[in-house]
Amino acid sequence: MAPNPNQYGSISPDEDKDATLELLPHGHSADVYNRTDSDGTQPNERWSRHRTISYLLTAGVCLVSAVYWHDRAASYPAPAKHDVVVNNVLDNNAGRVPMPPALSTLDPRSMKFRTVQREGLASPSKAWDEYLKENGDDNDDDAVTPLPTNAWYLNLISHNAADDPITAAEVAHVYTIPYILGVSPPSVPRSKSAMAGIELFLPFVKTSASNMQMVFDKANGVSLGALVSDKGTKDAPTSYQVDSSEPISPLGVSLKWNHVNMKSHVVRGMSYGTVRFGKDTKNSFVLPKILSGDRPKTILIDSDSDSPMDAIINKDQQSSSSSDDKILCGTFTGESVEQDPANASPITSSGKPKEYTVQKEIIFHSNDSDFTWIVFFSKPVKVQCYSDVMPVVSLPGPVEEVQFQIDVTEVLDGDAKDDKDELVVRIALLNECTTGHGIIKEHCDHLQSLSYDTVSSAKKAAQYLSALRKGKDLYPKSPLVGTEFPSDDDDEDKDRVTNLIFDWDATPVSGGKFTAGINVEPTTSMTTSSLRTTPNMGSSKSITDGSFYMFALPHHLKALAESEDATNSDSLLCIHSFHGKTCLIDGSKWNLAISHGKPQSFLADRPPAAKAIPSLAEAVNKDIKFEFSPNLLRGAADTYFLSKVLAKVGRIIEITKELKKIQSGDNVFYSDADDSTIKESSAAAAEVTLPSEGDVDSLIDDFQTAVEIWLKPGGKENEGGEAEFLYDESWGGFVNCGCNYTFTKGEEGKGTCSNSYPECPAIDDVNVDFGNGWYNVRITGDHHFHYGYMIYAAAIVAKNRPEWGREYYDHILLYIRDIANPSSEDNYFPMYRQKDWYLGNSWASGLMSAELSPHGREQESSSEAIAAWEGVALFGDVMMEAFEGDEENQKRARQVRNLGEFLTSMEVDAASRFYHIWGLNDNDRAAKNSTQLTSSNENTASVHRNTYPSGYSKLVVGMMNDSMASFQTWFSMEPVVSYGIQLMPLTAVAERRDDLDWVKLVYPIYDKSCKAADENSDGFCSDNGWSIIQFGLLAEIGNTDKALEMASELDEKVYLSDGACGNSLSNTIWFISTRKVPSTSGEA
Repeated sequence: MAPNPNQYGSISPDEDKDATLELLPHGHSADVYNRTDSDGTQPNERWSRHRTISYLLTAGVCLVSAVYWHDRAASYPAPAKHDVVVNNVLDNNAGRVPMPPALSTLDPRSMKFRTVQREGLASPSKAWDEYLKENGDDNDDDAVTPLPTNAWYLNLISHNAADDPITAAEVAHVYTIPYILGVSPPSVPRSKSAMAGIELFLPFVKTSASNMQMVFDKANGVSLGALVSDKGTKDAPTSYQVDSSEPISPLGVSLKWNHVNMKSHVVRGMSYGTVRFGKDTKNSFVLPKILSGDRPKTILIDSDSDSPMDAIINKDQQSSSSSDDKILCGTFTGESVEQDPANASPITSSGKPKEYTVQKEIIFHSNDSDFTWIVFFSKPVKVQCYSDVMPVVSLPGPVEEVQFQIDVTEVLDGDAKDDKDELVVRIALLNECTTGHGIIKEHCDHLQSLSYDTVSSAKKAAQYLSALRKGKDLYPKSPLVGTEFPSDDDDEDKDRVTNLIFDWDATPVSGGKFTAGINVEPTTSMTTSSLRTTPNMGSSKSITDGSFYMFALPHHLKALAESEDATNSDSLLCIHSFHGKTCLIDGSKWNLAISHGKPQSFLADRPPAAKAIPSLAEAVNKDIKFEFSPNLLRGAADTYFLSKVLAKVGRIIEITKELKKIQSGDNVFYSDADDSTIKESSAAAAEVTLPSEGDVDSLIDDFQTAVEIWLKPGGKENEGGEAEFLYDESWGGFVNCGCNYTFTKGEEGKGTCSNSYPECPAIDDVNVDFGNGWYNVRITGDHHFHYGYMIYAAAIVAKNRPEWGREYYDHILLYIRDIANPSSEDNYFPMYRQKDWYLGNSWASGLMSAELSPHGREQESSSEAIAAWEGVALFGDVMMEAFEGDEENQKRARQVRNLGEFLTSMEVDAASRFYHIWGLNDNDRAAKNSTQLTSSNENTASVHRNTYPSGYSKLVVGMMNDSMASFQTWFSMEPVVSYGIQLMPLTAVAERRDDLDWVKLVYPIYDKSCKAADENSDGFCSDNGWSIIQFGLLAEIGNTDKALEMASELDEKVYLSDGACGNSLSNTIWFISTRKVPSTSGEA
């Protein structure tokens, strides 16, 4: 059933038991939260919220016409001629961050892969027009400009947002952390012109037992922008472009408005909203406006107080109107109003506005929300303001959308050192519970529930104000991410570490160039805790121009700090966000050292237990006879389930090979097995019959054919796959054409694709192949899920047939380049398509989620993301051996291995933070010191931090969005699936993925939910293979005997099905029998 929201759009506690998001609303963007309150009013007349909108579209989704090109006024200069250009795309890296070489520079088209150019909703929106035009190559018709398809900020540059930001409304919002930012300011009172600009909101976490989301009230936010006329404009007057003068960044996007000389840089972790105002065609400054849906209580200008909150809390505005740092507004009508003394706004007696000169800042405290905002100006300005009022006698009527307005009426000359012909305005929330007496109580109530002091507390408010004042002169403009992989000269036996570097591009508001060098030591705000210094990026100049503050999440602080204690420092300045305690740090470059962990392998850390080898041998003797259906050998299938079948068969081959080596006494390395254990397994293997080499080679032959068919370009007429892969020239991607599968009843495995290129159902229809051609609409399988299984399978073919691996090496790299291209030197794919560097996890949803989801990007299966990077690492490792003696190619393969290991490590850590729920959260940690922890939670409290509020009672997140997490999946309402989707496939990396403390908590719940699904849904859990995951969990907690018994009792048909969670009987027994025996075994 659909959740019952309260006025903030969150799930009502009364509905927790059955609460879940409605997956199939009527219409493609039905509002599942729309309701009428008991008083007959519609909450969305007053409240705005991040609604949950289903992405599932009905077949035949309407495609809009292709984007058109047209000239737009260029208010800012084009890139200078000396700018570095890579593949015709501006590259402002210029040594700011380390950049590894490309895995390959081959054009997929030169490899004979056919192409597709996208139209309608599948094409880049109009927001990309200028970027594509400015960064294209007029002399090369074949030049491609790769674009991000899964970036966290895509909602801002979707078709909906690009066509008209105002009508896109709440879908055109992104979660910058901790702010939510929108691009559809309200209408300006008494003006016929629209306002272009940004909206800024501070949300809070609303939690139920099975859902968490960041929610906000639109009236609590502020808008910063300028008026724009619609005269002579063919597109929406408030429309904007991706700024063509700035490089594409995974940490943010730069926006440039089409019809007003104004820019903004939307960046993860930004501590202020920032808008740059240039000059108009008459050489006059564009004049900013600030709007709020909440009328002010107090307004201060250029206060020299370190604690202006005292003036706000303790002094009445009206009685202190003569004070130099307080200002009065006019009314929106321009007439005097007798106000209610208890709710008076700072209004002049005449109702006419006064004009004031502001040198640096304005602070205003809002009446209903109890929020206090601070606004900084890079130049002195003159301002006047308007406010709504609460008269002595008031009549019922509609609530105006704008209740407070600040107009900049003139920009003054300012400091002579200012060499920028622009005004930079920055705004930040100073306090979300200033007096504790606001009408809207949710924020204050939320803060009172915390056991640590945030920046809104009396203890931290003055420190936070001081930090914001210190950091006001530097803003993040075009941040870059760099990766420094282990050197080729590094000892292969030592722990490998990749340096992940964020260069935030700290830019002074007053012009000039800000440079951070080797002596920079970013420190946690207001603490002396030392953070990792940044590497030498070619400059020796130290920071002298002021502080540069960004918000950091707990895992950033842990990686940057010298000790765990620094992340728990009481002097940190923090806001509570969806992702935990979010704290200010001072530093323009972050260096996050990511350990790769132990080398990855197809093997577990120990051999199959001797007691399981007889049953394992029996299983491989059956599984080695696996017969591919004819359609799979012809590439007539979808890319997700087919790839899982390939990986499953690959595991059968690897397990068989491992047993044969154990049987023959070959030296097989196991990192966690003593000689006696290995001898026991060897002795047991000597007593069993294993498949012949002929049987193994026969399966490898078919396996190779099934893997290879997808790598052959040109479709069936060129001996390639019937559902062929294509190169997407519009986005820079490797996508599948799709298959209209036709078959005769009873001969389903002999069907064919009735279509052929250029008729491509996966390109035209978002519902084909789980949205593969659209960089995925649904999450059951995204590019990294699909291709991860493919890469894993290809690694096994190459391991057994090195010559094949060498022949198809660059073809397989197309899968890897599509999902994890690490270099800007690759001209054909965007960098790291799936990765969110700030959070650390990957995103699965692509183009259509940007059009429909107000909660941003999403990923369902953290474990399939982990498996994708495992496959990359293993392929690189295999090819290092295959290229033995070929130094150059071995170096390339080493980079692939390092890339896969690095991404695996990040994804495992992110899954532990955001998908696996146990331990103590930051609030619980603050409430209890180490001496108060009970023996039952003492160990997990010291090791694992629970990111989410205690009100969320589940042990997993089934679907994680940018600003929401839920216990559910797209494809099933059964609780067992939310657990199982985080535990598949069962490969060697699972030992790193599944923390034993967490597994011990999960198993009894998984067991119960599997039984319930079988009883209530006709054997759903067992018949679809979800019970196989349970067997693995049971083995992980130590009860391998019971797990083996249950695995043997499962109907063999389940293991042979497309489901089975990608597991064969052989792999299930192998996984169970290679688990580490815990010091204290769990109970079944």
